[in-house]
Amino acid sequence: MLPLLLPFFLCLSLGLTAGQLVNHPPQFVPGTGDMSRFSLSENTPVGSPVFQLKGTDPEGGRLKYSISGPVFSVDRETGVVRLRQELDRETQDTVEVIISITDEGVYGTEPNTVSQRREIPVRDYNDNQPTFLGRPYTASVSESLPVGAELTVEPPIVVVDRDEGINAEVQMKCLEENDICDIFEVRAVKISDGNYTARVALKQPLDFESRPSYILTISASDSALDNRLSSLATISINVIDIQDQPPVFTNAPYSATVPENTPTGVSILTVKAVDGDVGIPRDIFLSLEDEPFGHFELVPFGDPREGTAVLQTTSEPLDRENAEILQNGGVYVFTVRATELIDGGIPAEHSLTRVTIVVTDVDDHQPTFSGPHFNVSITENLANGMPLPGLSIFVDDRDMGENSRYELSLRDVANSDGVFAVSPTEAQGRTPVVVKVLNASRLDYDVPNPELRKLEFDLVASVKGVEKAKSRVEIHLLDANDNAPVFDQTTYRFTAAEDLLVDALIGHVKATDADSGEFGHVRYVLKGFGADIFYVDPETGGLYLQKPLDYEKQSSYSLTVVASRWSGEYSRTIREGAALFEPQFFVRAHDADGPTQGNGRVRYSIVSENSIAGNVFRIEPDTGEIVIQKAARSMDTERGEYELVVSATDFGTPPLSNTTRVLVRVGISGNQRPIFRGHFQNMENLPVIGPPSYRVSIPENAVAGSNVTSVSAHDPDGLDSLLRYRIVGANDNFEIDELSGLITVSPQARIDRDSNMNSFEIIVNAVDSGTPIPETATTTVYVNVKDINDERPRFEQNSYATYVSERTAVGESVLRVKAIDKDLNSKLEYGLVGPVTATTKAGVSITNRSNYRLQEAFRVDSHSGEIFVNGSLRHDVAAIIIFTVGVRDLNAEVDPEGQVDSTEVTVYVQSFQDTNPVFKNPGWSSSRPVIDVKIKEEMPIDSALFILQAEDPVTRQPITSFELVEPKQVDYFQVAERTGEVILKRRLDYEALGESGPEFELQVRANSADRQRSTVSRVNITVENVNDNSPRFEQSSYRATIIENRPHPERVIRVRALDKDAVLNARDERLGYHKIIYSLQGEHAMLFEINNTTGEITVGSGQIIDRERTPRIQLQIKAEDSPGRPTDAKQSVVELQIDVLDVNDNAPVFTQKKYSTVIPENAQIDSFVLQLEAVDADEGLGGEVHYELVNEGEANGLFKVDPKSGLVSTRRNLTGKGRAEPYVLIVRAQDNGNQLPKQPTLSTDTDVRIFIGDVSANDGVPYFVAPRVGQMANVTENAVIGAPVFQVIASDPDDENTPSGTITYRLLPDTPDAEAFIIDAHSGLITTRQSLDRETKNMYRILLEVSDNGQPKQSVTRILQIAVLDVDDHEPRFAREVDEGPLSMAVREEEPAGTIVGNFSALDEDLGDNAAIDYVIIEGNNEQLFTVERTNESLAILKTQKPIDREQVESFTLTVKCLKLGELGYKFVGDPYDRRDPSHLRITIRVLDIDDNLPQFEQPDPTVGIRINVPIDTVVTTLRASDADAEAPAIGLSIENVTFVPQFYKRSRSLAVGNLQGLFTLNNRTGELRTGGSFADYVDGYFLMRVMANNSVEPKRQAHSNLKVFVIRDKSLLKFVFARPPNEIQHNIRPFQEQLQKKLKPLGLELHVLDTQVFTRPDMSLDFTATSSCFQMFKNGAALSYNEMQKLMNSLQLRQELLDIYAAYGVSEVESCSVRRTHAAALFAGMLTSAGAWLVFLAALIGLAALVSLCTACCLKKKLKRHSKRSLQASLRTPTEHTPTSYSYSMPAVLYSEPIYGPL
Repeated sequence: MLPLLLPFFLCLSLGLTAGQLVNHPPQFVPGTGDMSRFSLSENTPVGSPVFQLKGTDPEGGRLKYSISGPVFSVDRETGVVRLRQELDRETQDTVEVIISITDEGVYGTEPNTVSQRREIPVRDYNDNQPTFLGRPYTASVSESLPVGAELTVEPPIVVVDRDEGINAEVQMKCLEENDICDIFEVRAVKISDGNYTARVALKQPLDFESRPSYILTISASDSALDNRLSSLATISINVIDIQDQPPVFTNAPYSATVPENTPTGVSILTVKAVDGDVGIPRDIFLSLEDEPFGHFELVPFGDPREGTAVLQTTSEPLDRENAEILQNGGVYVFTVRATELIDGGIPAEHSLTRVTIVVTDVDDHQPTFSGPHFNVSITENLANGMPLPGLSIFVDDRDMGENSRYELSLRDVANSDGVFAVSPTEAQGRTPVVVKVLNASRLDYDVPNPELRKLEFDLVASVKGVEKAKSRVEIHLLDANDNAPVFDQTTYRFTAAEDLLVDALIGHVKATDADSGEFGHVRYVLKGFGADIFYVDPETGGLYLQKPLDYEKQSSYSLTVVASRWSGEYSRTIREGAALFEPQFFVRAHDADGPTQGNGRVRYSIVSENSIAGNVFRIEPDTGEIVIQKAARSMDTERGEYELVVSATDFGTPPLSNTTRVLVRVGISGNQRPIFRGHFQNMENLPVIGPPSYRVSIPENAVAGSNVTSVSAHDPDGLDSLLRYRIVGANDNFEIDELSGLITVSPQARIDRDSNMNSFEIIVNAVDSGTPIPETATTTVYVNVKDINDERPRFEQNSYATYVSERTAVGESVLRVKAIDKDLNSKLEYGLVGPVTATTKAGVSITNRSNYRLQEAFRVDSHSGEIFVNGSLRHDVAAIIIFTVGVRDLNAEVDPEGQVDSTEVTVYVQSFQDTNPVFKNPGWSSSRPVIDVKIKEEMPIDSALFILQAEDPVTRQPITSFELVEPKQVDYFQVAERTGEVILKRRLDYEALGESGPEFELQVRANSADRQRSTVSRVNITVENVNDNSPRFEQSSYRATIIENRPHPERVIRVRALDKDAVLNARDERLGYHKIIYSLQGEHAMLFEINNTTGEITVGSGQIIDRERTPRIQLQIKAEDSPGRPTDAKQSVVELQIDVLDVNDNAPVFTQKKYSTVIPENAQIDSFVLQLEAVDADEGLGGEVHYELVNEGEANGLFKVDPKSGLVSTRRNLTGKGRAEPYVLIVRAQDNGNQLPKQPTLSTDTDVRIFIGDVSANDGVPYFVAPRVGQMANVTENAVIGAPVFQVIASDPDDENTPSGTITYRLLPDTPDAEAFIIDAHSGLITTRQSLDRETKNMYRILLEVSDNGQPKQSVTRILQIAVLDVDDHEPRFAREVDEGPLSMAVREEEPAGTIVGNFSALDEDLGDNAAIDYVIIEGNNEQLFTVERTNESLAILKTQKPIDREQVESFTLTVKCLKLGELGYKFVGDPYDRRDPSHLRITIRVLDIDDNLPQFEQPDPTVGIRINVPIDTVVTTLRASDADAEAPAIGLSIENVTFVPQFYKRSRSLAVGNLQGLFTLNNRTGELRTGGSFADYVDGYFLMRVMANNSVEPKRQAHSNLKVFVIRDKSLLKFVFARPPNEIQHNIRPFQEQLQKKLKPLGLELHVLDTQVFTRPDMSLDFTATSSCFQMFKNGAALSYNEMQKLMNSLQLRQELLDIYAAYGVSEVESCSVRRTHAAALFAGMLTSAGAWLVFLAALIGLAALVSLCTACCLKKKLKRHSKRSLQASLRTPTEHTPTSYSYSMPAVLYSEPIYGPL
């Protein structure tokens, strides 16, 4: 027990000790060490020190710290507190801990521990972003929602932020994407701290058609100063369509090309229109408007909602030449109206589009003339090429293009052949026809037969050579003064006594004029030297003495009497402002002088003109044509008539002239068209623009008789009061006072714009009373019908019905009613009218029940007429609700109270019983489980595109379980299971969807909470294009060049930009993101135009590009897409630099306007006079300037100008040129533009006035004015002595009143030629001193001197050449001897007409026209085969007029006579050749032969026959051929081919057909055909032999003959037996055969006679009085057998047919050709009767008698045989041996042994 008590006592002892030593507890340092004021931010990092515990120990011992809980840890030694885990204020806003401090025990005492409880606040850090609750958000809004109204978002937007304070203050805004924030406005509304909602309001009107849905992204941000957080949410906004868009035409406008006269029912094009309201489309009705002619109709087909119809032609054919179509350039335009139909019947909105039909021409019109007959009178002096004045003809073919082409020609009717020509000869359409004079020599009034003064022809219009129309033109000739007077004598010689009294008659001259009337009146004028001594009576031609005569001074006078005809006047009337004469205006004068006095040439000039402007007219000096130089004005003269004096001067010596007066009246010939006065002020006093049309407005309720407007016209050539006004259009709605022009509303007018047109076009004509044809002017009055609000509005339907679920939310649209008011300014207001009634599903009215408020069930939008749910709907209480909606026009002007309408609306409330989840997305229904969604491309990845919304109909809770059924794999979209958000997982680039398309289809499922019920819906997602690509130019910059001054539309450059935005559907096409329009920008952009679609840049209209102003142009080209949508458009700009190239378009400009200087006359040559300077703004050669003198005037040759520097200096000595008046030079500054390709030289002239100071007295040297240097004088040979030759004119610069200025003329005797002439010292007239003969001497050279009388004397000389002119004093002749033979020529035969045979010439010693020679054939040309033509050199060319045949004539002998040109040659035709007459020449023409005839066989295709045993080298026949050519070579004959044709039977062995030509030989010269082989194998057949006759080496110049050679035996043939001898039948056998052939040919038979021989009797004796001819017959080319021939020839029909031929030729029998052999006795008897046989028999007897007699007998026998053979051959000689009387016969004893057949 003691051991157990020991520890107890020990502890008691220790306790007593401690109690005696006290250990004080430690203490935390207040405030800074005990965590009493400590707080911590929730974002403090784990492990970081946050606090240090601090304490004190009274004993100063070591302290240890501790802290409770898992949040903090503390270092026990240092007291440093660290954070152990993350803090989250939102989960735990305070941390409760116990902190402890422990000291050390002192002296064995226990340590003290002090603990304290602390709640440490956790400070908020902004680590929670605002959170949207209840997503997804959707909103359905009507497109008619007014601006400022708020959208109803389902579910309501709630945003919470779990932070506190400023970190929980939320701000919300719209996130900028495209332009959506311009459309919607978002603002935040605070519910409580950290709880907010959002309000979405409309900023701009909505349009379903342009954008049916939106995805609005909302950003919610807190207000933290640091680490501000935000979150996004999207609202899917669906725009509900209302009927506010008219129909839209697809592919409009429409155009097509249709030929005129297209038949009925031809389809032209397809018209299609759809409702612009694509959400709720209506049916479309198509109709035609503005198509009054009924050429087309619309045939509808297909879906009525698409409004598709085919435009077809009707039975009213199109006519390209219809006036309206023709005036519109062949285009027929009308309108198609597309009208929406409410419920398929009530018309609603409509749209119009134009249809343009280009009517192509069909050739259905013939050319027509403007009249059937024209009668015109013309003067006889019209020149060749002049159109017939007064003849105005038009030809019109109303077709177009090639179909209107025709030819014009003239057809002579009377006296007009070759006189006129028509122009043009080919024309098309409407063409003026000009008939010109072709042969003016035929226009002669002065003919004895008056009938010849009338010419008549037909003007014919033809198409492809076929006459289509004609018009008769009758021309009457009027007399003109075209015949010059002719003196009775060419020379008059009178003798007068020296003492003859003044006024005494010396003699008479007489001239006559062939013209009629005044034109034939002759007046006489005396001219020439001595005209002052004598005078002539102008009427009688009497020559009288005027001054006394002095024989010693002048013994003879050479006078000229001029007989002139009446000069008359010329007159013409032209229009005001005319610039040319139509037709041309000529003045004609005739001069009768011969070649020595100008040969009739006349030069014209205008002597005077009475115009104020001056030089209005000029005249062509050679032709006399008067031309207008300035526009003719009636105010330019006092009386409105120009008066000209025209002079005609001849080229004789001296020149003679005459004048005439020309009157040109400025006015109008005929009637002028009235002119409407122009502008008119309408009733509203508004100025209208556009004469000659009028524009006016009237109200649509204007009563009958109301004034519309007044039109007024002016008649330039008549009284305005005589004008009559008429209306030609306006559908009888208006009428006009024909005197005053006042237009009023007609009593039957229908101008209500609601039922008729809203404007009218009235065509008004003003007709004057002019003659011969009244003229008409036309104007258009445009009448606009102003609308008056007088129509009541009308609902589209009398009643409406709709079905609504009882679950429909308040504010959801149920139905829209619509009223239509035809007035333009109507303003409609909708509202509920009257009580609302309802019935239960059992049909019981609930009117008296007050617990269900029917009046508040629906409301109507007053502006749109849309009906919304306004309260809860209950099917069990009110199943059918009926109410009335009224409408009124607030702007009504007529009967405001009556302009109302009403309609009844019935709403069927349907119960909601489905237990499967129901999608709440718009457009989804159980009958159509489809959700259609449209999204934009390039939406952010992981953003919510839209939200699937569904509800459980059982629990009425939203569905929170969605899943994606198809596609299984997540590609583009993912569905959030709980929220139903459809999230984008992959970039949507519209341009990358081209192949697959922009449509996606998903299958989604909504599951109930217990997943026992589900609904699958199809989601159609359509990706819509956005304009996310800007246009990009193909080049980064462009540069172009252009030549300055190029006019519009000169092309500069074409730029091109591309836009990558895709076009996958019609919406893309409509939006036009890919379409690019171009525009120009820059300082000089107005100078150019750019095609906004093609990018082609051209010079602007009316703009001039001037390099001198703008050598380089910098422009910017802008390419912008989305035309018409500036808010969507993107653009890019590129630089264009245009370098302007210079052209020479600036003339040099002198630096001074005038130049003047003074220089003394003693200045040296090359002295400085003046410095000129001109500058040119062009560059290069066009800017280089050079100078030249263009007119030196009186200073000719005195000065010169340096072409480069412009320095003017003296060219020669100026002595004697000094005077007070200046010399005027015209200096031209000219550039070098002509050295540039296709550019002109430009120049400027200036006047330089130079004063030459006079220094000395007689310093002026005389100078010649005429003759000029090198000028020649002319004098005719045989001129009388004293005839004037040349007038020398000289001048002296000194004063003519002083001796220094007085000049004297003389001929220097330095040349022998001076003896022939004399010059008057004072007048300078050179005359002849002796007779001249050109053939002796034709040229004289004399030296002239002119000198003054000054001191010192000045003189100058000049050489004058005088040519002696020829006089026609020689006759033409041929240079031949008297007995010289004919001139030989040759020509080939058959040469074409116009072939030159040869040429020759005659001689005439005269010159020029006097030596002109003509030729005529006077003998040997009876058939007019030849003609002679002369050249300008009088060379005669003999030509053929038709081909000549050498075979008809071998040569010709012609006699040709040479005569003066112009002498009538026909009077010498027929004169015989006179060898003593040198004007006769004989010509022999030999016709050369050519090979123009083929060889001809004398007998074509002959037939001959031979026996089968004919010997070799026997003559068969002789073939002969001839050539008609005279010089033809010998003809060669050859066998080309031989064939054998068998007949009757088949051969037992084959024939040798290798070389059948070897059986015959042909002599190629004689034509003799002989046998060359055996014919035993060729019996009963014939050889067909082709024989060629040739005498030319040219191909195809041969002739051929087919010869048939029959090889026959008599038993196969028949023969004719003639009772006539062979020599007679021999000549008749051919006609006999030909007549038989004619008879047999119709039967298909052919007969060939093979021989002609002496008839052989049956006893083999010959009958020389009869003839037999064997023959063969064929049928259809095949030979007939003997039996067939015998049967045919013995037939009764054929015998009767041939009986007449038999009788004519003596045919007695037809029998077998073979002769039957007689029996042996007969043969022996025959032998006994033969002389030869007896000789043989006697010789045998003698041989037996004696050997010597045998030798003698043998000799006799041989001699007899030879004799017999020769006799037989002589008797059997055939016709092949050319014996006309020979014939053939056969020896009876030797059959078929000889060739006995001749030619057939």
